[in-house]
Formats: sequence, structure tokens, C-alpha cells
Amino acid sequence: MKKLAATLLIFSMVLSLSVSGCRKSASSETRHRRTTASSEEAELPEAPQVEYNGSETAIFQIDPASAAGPNASEDELRVAYTRFIFDVVKRCAEKAGSQGILLSPDSVLFALEMTAAGASGDTLDQMLQTTMPGVGNADGFQFAVDRMNRLQSKSLSIANSVWINKADASSVYSDYMDYVTRHFDAGISILPFDDNVVDVINKWVEEKTNGMIPDLLDSSNIDPNTFMVLINAITFESEWATKYDEDQVNNGTFYLGNGNTQEATFLTSTENTYLRSGNASGFVKPYKDAKYGFMAILPDDETVDINSFVASMTAEEYWELWDSRASCEVDVMFPEFSSDYKIELPEVLQDMGMVAPFDENAADFSRMSSAPAYISNVIHQTHIDVDRQGTKAAAATAVTMDKATAERIDNFVYCNRPFVYAIVDMDTGIPVFLGTCTNV
Repeated sequence: MKKLAATLLIFSMVLSLSVSGCRKSASSETRHRRTTASSEEAELPEAPQVEYNGSETAIFQIDPASAAGPNASEDELRVAYTRFIFDVVKRCAEKAGSQGILLSPDSVLFALEMTAAGASGDTLDQMLQTTMPGVGNADGFQFAVDRMNRLQSKSLSIANSVWINKADASSVYSDYMDYVTRHFDAGISILPFDDNVVDVINKWVEEKTNGMIPDLLDSSNIDPNTFMVLINAITFESEWATKYDEDQVNNGTFYLGNGNTQEATFLTSTENTYLRSGNASGFVKPYKDAKYGFMAILPDDETVDINSFVASMTAEEYWELWDSRASCEVDVMFPEFSSDYKIELPEVLQDMGMVAPFDENAADFSRMSSAPAYISNVIHQTHIDVDRQGTKAAAATAVTMDKATAERIDNFVYCNRPFVYAIVDMDTGIPVFLGTCTNV
């Protein structure tokens, strides 16, 4: 009856996958890929070789495959990441008004973790403690790498890319680039950030999302000060495990939250997984690729605003609902629907504690580039189609990075009223002339 829960929580289904205890690096399964738009190779300088001493917080020098075993348990990692998910959902839902929301937290996670690989100090801590609160930095970073490897299947594909402004390529450390290609399988492109760059990047995103997200960026997202754009794209496409017969597809009325109604096509079936918590019920419907399923949650209170409902949901409440699943028959009905959603996330992430990365005077991406840099924007866009055949969904996240300008001068002296003046001997500081100006 409520569109948002069914729309939003399709991506939360992947949380049912347990985090592996195997500390496997993506480097054994991926190949370094570096390309340039003009086929000109830009030579990237080597990063300073800093030996990891056990107390350094930077992830850049740590090879996850050779790092010490995890300090956090699988359950702690799972709960930490779910807290990030519902913290993001809460803030986006509060901003949405009557608009439905659709997020892919994994897309946001992978884009931010690629960026965090070049961060250090408070910048790194804030990024990883926002995405994996309460978990050690090395464990949090390894969780993202492991999760990316395990999510990919016949139904779900993940692609990452890094786009470098050719004018600034000489400041980007090759060690950082090698790191994101090995652990995130990121393709790297070095090209002029001219009038065509937005179209070039958007074309890549459109291709990687099977045409579902053709316009992630616009001309306002990239300016002459932008030196790097990091992109994650996730695409999901699967048929239902059990297809709908003609008599299971019926027209009906969908009741909107504002009291209005609209005609809709409903899918009806009997499923075998029922969910029940203190204030909501739901079901899980499997896809043909049994690795994923469609989950819907319906509040008991028919009058509750669905965005307020999901904004108030905690990670603990979600897991309580998930753990309640029972293997029993449940009659279900939900509409065929399509949804698009786009949001810029800096305010959301800063509210969650990720402040330094967006502050050009505080951001520390010293393991990414020799030039000072900061995150100027995080853009997230999603699309979903749910019909009688199955589900198609895509998400893309762009992290745009700008060069930091010269340090801002906060002090000022505006002599727009009477003032003292002098001609001073600079060797001694003694005034040669000293006077006041009371008028001009």
C-alpha cells in the first residue's frame, strides 16, 4: 500500500549476505587498467613511501590482504554498516517531503571508500567512522573491499572509475591510483576537463547502468578547479523466481499519502517468507538469482507518513524485523512501479560527522595528491523498475574533488573612517611621519 518501503528496501536486501571472515584482497582478481582520452600517458609521481607502524591511521599504505586479522566480528561489521545505511536514509527521508526516496548505500560506500584511500588524519577517520561507525579503520576499509567482491553476481554488477583532470595529473600519486585499481578494479582516465568532460563521464555511467542513469552530472558539478571525479555504478537486473500468471496481474487503486488515489497495476501472489515486528509487517519475494530478493515493509498505522516512518527506523529495528522472518505462506500484493531519485549528499554526510573532507582548509588527502584537495560534492542518483517480469535497478555515485585555493585570510582592515597613518623606517620600525586622516 505504501510505495516507499518497497522501493527503498530492495537494496537493503543485500544486507542478508554475511561478511566473510576471509581477508582476501581484490588485487589477486583484478588487473590494473589505466586509459587516457587522448591515448597520451600522463606520468604520475610516486607517493612518499610511509611504512605502516601499527599506529598510523592511514589506509593508503595498508594492503588488506597482509593486514592483521580483523578486530571486529562479522556481526559487528554488519551492524556498523547498517547504522550508516539508516543514518543516511533518515536524513534523506526527512528532506524528501512527499517524494519517494531510493538509495543504494553500497554505491555511496564504494565511492567514498575509494576517496578515503587517499585520505589521512582526521579526514580519513571521519570518512571511515561515518561509513563504518565504531569499527577500526582497517576493518572498515576491508569490509568495503570484501563486500564489493561478494555482491557481484549474474544479477548485480559493479563498476568504478576515476577521472583525472589532465592539467593536474602530475600531482596525483601513482601509488594511490594503483591502489584503487587493485582493490576497487577502477578504470582510470586522464583527460582535459573541458566542455566535453561531463558528456564523457555521463556516457560511461549510462553504459555501466544499462541506460538507466544517463545524466548523473551536469555542467555545474565540474568547474576549472575540479581535478578529480570518482564514480561508482551499480546495476541490478533479475526476473522473479516464480513468474506471474495472467490472473495474478490486476488493476486496482493505489492510495496516496495525501489522501488522493491513482489507478495502478497490482501483482498478487503467495510467498513463503513473512516478516513481523511491533509496528509493521512484510514479506520477501525471491528473484531467479536466489542471491537476492525483494523485500516490502508495510506499517500497521495506515495514516503514518512513510518518509517519517522510515526516517525513524533504526538499524536495530531493521534487524529485529529481518530476524522475525518465518517460513509460512503469506498472500501479498504490490504495484508495478518505476522511480527515479537524485540527491547531493554533502549536507547529509557532514551532519553525520564527515566534516573535514569537505573543508578545503581542513581536508587531508595527502596520500592522493601532492596538491591540497577537498571533496566539493557527492552526487547520488538511482532508478528502479518493478513489474511482472522482475526488477531492474541502477545507482551511481560521483565524488567530485577540487583543488584547495590559497588559505583564506580572515583578518581585514577597512579604512572607511578616520584612521592613523605613518611613514615608517622599516629597519627600526620608527615612524618618520605619523598622522591621522579625518577626511579625504
